[in-house]
Amino acid sequence: MRNCQSPRRGVSRKAHTQALAEIDFFCALSLLEQHKGDEGIQSLSAVLIQHRAWFNTPEGRDLYELLQVQRAFSLIHLERKEEARPLLEEAVAFQLDIEVRSDVHCHLGRCYHELSLHTLAREQFERANAVGVSEEWQPAFHYYYGYTLYDLREFQLAKREFILCLQSGASGPEEWMRYAMLAATSRKLGEHSEARAYDEKATSLKP
Repeated sequence: MRNCQSPRRGVSRKAHTQALAEIDFFCALSLLEQHKGDEGIQSLSAVLIQHRAWFNTPEGRDLYELLQVQRAFSLIHLERKEEARPLLEEAVAFQLDIEVRSDVHCHLGRCYHELSLHTLAREQFERANAVGVSEEWQPAFHYYYGYTLYDLREFQLAKREFILCLQSGASGPEEWMRYAMLAATSRKLGEHSEARAYDEKATSLKP
């Protein structure tokens, strides 16, 4: 009789552990939604530690990946990119929805760009582009991808990205910054009259 009941008890314990992990995860998310970023990240880290054994099981894998991506995005939001980088590097191997995967590549590309790891940044931006960049990310994507190409001396490709950035909406980098990079890129291409026009536009828009 005991042997017959044992598997059921095991299933029950697993379900209970899963429920506790999910509740703790959503409690941490509620802190982030209340704009308590540092507290929310600490709570997510605590969930990871507390339920580590369950996260190492096949049943816990999906929530583990979701938690790690949320930690990475939350750290990025707080400008803690050095801490976010290893989480994003891990997340590129996760089985994610297309939009989330694209955002992971974009964030990691920007991390690499700001660390002057231009070749790695380009790879991530290209992977994001292949997946499809979300509308929300478009302005920042084109700007930082363009800046990365500029640093790699791919000036014609960089100019194209800065033009696309101008066409992508008002969110992201300020407009004067976009014109300033267009001016710099045009000068590198020997297009001096265009560079002067872009410089004048950047100056007129700069606060």
